[in-house]
Amino acid sequence: MFVTDQDKKLLGVLSLRTLIIADEDALIGDLMDDRVVSVPVSEDQEEVARKIRDYNFLAVPVVDFQNHLLGIITVDDIIDVMDEEASDDYSKLAGISDLDHVDKSPFSAAKKRLPWLVILLFLGLLTASLIGRFEETLSQKAILAVFIPLIGGMAGNTGTQALAVAVRGIATGELEQESKWKLVLREAGTGLIIGLTCGIAIIFIVYFWQNDLMLGLLVGISIFITLIVATLAGSIVPLLMHKMKIDPAVASGPFITTINDLISILIYFGLATLLMGYLL
Repeated sequence: MFVTDQDKKLLGVLSLRTLIIADEDALIGDLMDDRVVSVPVSEDQEEVARKIRDYNFLAVPVVDFQNHLLGIITVDDIIDVMDEEASDDYSKLAGISDLDHVDKSPFSAAKKRLPWLVILLFLGLLTASLIGRFEETLSQKAILAVFIPLIGGMAGNTGTQALAVAVRGIATGELEQESKWKLVLREAGTGLIIGLTCGIAIIFIVYFWQNDLMLGLLVGISIFITLIVATLAGSIVPLLMHKMKIDPAVASGPFITTINDLISILIYFGLATLLMGYLL
């Protein structure tokens, strides 16, 4: 229970246990705890949910700028909010602009999804245009085309994993308690280990498959560099968006995947062009 004065200004908080064991003639002012954690009426619901979680509250008072008690928010209200926020973030990570319920019509669902897909379509055309610029390289060594989906897919998957870690850290408030550079350095180390492991593995696979060591080295080095860059992109992009006061969840999986496709193609064919003399 929350204690107010005659002007409805919040003064303190009183637990039911304290009230039951107190003397009959005790005053509320002597029993209450005046160290009250409250939230302003303008507070975002996600911040309120985080505060209730951190303090293990059953309820939290809501006050205006003059500390007048306006109402309370209970833990069961916050459970609904957390579910709503989680669904919203998941939708954005999937590249959907708003919650896409199963009871919506196909036209309504398509209207929600089309904006992102149109943007990604043009980014995909940019990727195709970039591949076209390396047509001469492909014509000299056609086997290079076989590994485009492999490198692009690995970059997209790794970037999405790093993105999920960064968005979760921002949403839960964990990154507010530790340095954001610590996350970036950790993800860079993770990308280095993953890239090195996958790069070495693909060198041996391509060598035994195509009996071409230089081709194996090209694909392996490309994956090594690409996975490091993709992991860094997946962690840095949402942090930059968060700093610019943009919801980091909009740095969705499809967006990061498409961007990493561009980066991976540039790295792969750039190295192939440089090493073409050795490949032939």
